[in-house]
Amino acid sequence: MNVTVTAKLQVIPVTSKIAKLLAVLLVLLMVLPACAEEEPDRFFVTIDTTSEGREISPWIYGINILGNENNLGRVTVNAARQGGNRMTAYNWETNASNAGSDWKHSSDTYLSKSSRPADLALLLSEQTVEADIPFRITTLQMAGYVSADTRGVVPETQTAPSERWNQVYASGSGQYGETPDLTDGAVYMDEYVRYITDKLGGAVSPTGIQGYSLDNEPAIWNYTHPRVHPEPVSVQELTEKSVALATVVKTIDPDAMIFGPAVYGYTAYDHLSDDDTSIEWERLKDKNQYYWYLDCYLDQMKQAGDAAGMRLLDVLDIHYYSESARLGPEDRVQSVRTLYEKGFAENSWIGKWCQSSIPILPTVQRSIDTWYPGTLLAISEYNFGGDNDASGAVAQAEALGCFAEQGVFFAALWAGGDYTFAGINLYTNYDGQGGCFGDRLIPALSEDVSRVSAYAAIYSDDPSAVSVVLTNKSLTDPVIADVSLWEPYQETGSEEIWGVWGDSARIRPIEDALSFEDGRIIVTLPPLCAAVMILKTEQ
Repeated sequence: MNVTVTAKLQVIPVTSKIAKLLAVLLVLLMVLPACAEEEPDRFFVTIDTTSEGREISPWIYGINILGNENNLGRVTVNAARQGGNRMTAYNWETNASNAGSDWKHSSDTYLSKSSRPADLALLLSEQTVEADIPFRITTLQMAGYVSADTRGVVPETQTAPSERWNQVYASGSGQYGETPDLTDGAVYMDEYVRYITDKLGGAVSPTGIQGYSLDNEPAIWNYTHPRVHPEPVSVQELTEKSVALATVVKTIDPDAMIFGPAVYGYTAYDHLSDDDTSIEWERLKDKNQYYWYLDCYLDQMKQAGDAAGMRLLDVLDIHYYSESARLGPEDRVQSVRTLYEKGFAENSWIGKWCQSSIPILPTVQRSIDTWYPGTLLAISEYNFGGDNDASGAVAQAEALGCFAEQGVFFAALWAGGDYTFAGINLYTNYDGQGGCFGDRLIPALSEDVSRVSAYAAIYSDDPSAVSVVLTNKSLTDPVIADVSLWEPYQETGSEEIWGVWGDSARIRPIEDALSFEDGRIIVTLPPLCAAVMILKTEQ
């Protein structure tokens, strides 16, 4: 009897439908508690909606377009820069240029095959006017020589001076005509600027050039263009050439803005040369109690401007390529903090050895305030990486918020891709219909910028609207941003939130992201998300 029962009990689990259902239910009971999602981490954001706000420069929404003109159809910007290594040896008379160490030291027609003088500057105007971009910068040449031909590779034996190069002068020809002299072996910058202004009008013209950059990354000319400038640039040489070229521009077009020195990165900010062995620099630093080279540049340009009776530097121009962002998404989404957060140590040699200069942008601004007050700040080349993944959109969105908060006058993304362009479009055209971030920044405080960053702005033409950019820096988890306005928010039904996240760089509405609790806005953001929220307040 017992044996029979035991046999039946052994068969039941295999054959009984009821037993199978019980087994499924048991599995569900075991799985459901694990699947029941806990509420995402919550971070508090406070926004001062009582503030009148501070104007955001519209020119921080810019890109570099040299060789990237097709990007104008992918991203909405207000400013464009024509610069980069190729511009250093550009011959405006013939449009020949040299690639330097970027590509076999080739002199060719890469930039332009046109025989029209100053074709690049004219194209810059034509392309940006068509794209409704009102602020434009081009680069002038002052390294010493430009391409004399388009015959390809320049060997080391033909380093300037040689027949492969024409010498550059700030001024001095004493002649000007509709067609430049191609037989004199020289290229004059005063002729170039005059040619531009005659063709396009001055800086105040809707087709003119608003800014001129004093060449590009001079501290590494000996690396990028060793056939043009084989030796490191000295402090004295850079100052003298900058003063001469700025004087030419201001004499011809007083309304144009001078951008300089377009240095390539932190090392150049600190001591100009790509190494730290310059006796000249150490002597100047000790004598004048400069903190770093940027102090020296500002001081010397101010002294020269005072002597000339006119400002010879309008915008201190630096380039910034994050050292830590290149390590991958986890470092990239934190990397912008080096620019604004005291005590933050990024995962790089800058984070380890350069803490006295961090945060970088306030340190640069202190140099301006000390040595040449009234000078504006530009970051005319930057890129935090992630052009093709969501971490790029997060870093880009935070970078633009940082630029607004730190009072940057001009900024231009170098290169770029779908996600970094989306990071710009969140501010300039999030809905494809011209929807944009406000033009007056108001205080926004996140309790933990390592997880959630926040920037807010109001609109000059609509005081009832508030825009808020939020980022979730977690690579894997959603977060809740618990947003409080200084005046409790009353839901109006007009709220909207747009974002970029996941495997699509398309900016799209974030469904079911918003709820409201006791006058606060509760925002649920997916992992690696950059978003803009638009609120309407009661008037």
